Amino acid sequence: MPGLTVLPLHSHDGIDTALVRWAPHTRFQPHTHPGGEEILVLQGVFSDEWGHYPQGSWLRSPRWSQHAPFTEAEGALILVKAGHLGATFLAP
Repeated sequence: MPGLTVLPLHSHDGIDTALVRWAPHTRFQPHTHPGGEEILVLQGVFSDEWGHYPQGSWLRSPRWSQHAPFTEAEGALILVKAGHLGATFLAP
């Protein structure tokens, strides 16, 4: 996707973690996260139709959440982890 630079950090069993740099004025298509998603904003301002999230913001979106993220003039650097909120854990 133009405007995004992705550095994958870890991927296992449907759970993905990455650093994503968003160039200023980048828009990503609306999408769904079947396994949920967590985002930590490391630099800039990350936004979606629900709000604007400056540096230091932590977002936790539940399974099947939807959004259309974007950046404005500041751009953003985010740490994103997706898929883990849908994992099934069995008690011992």
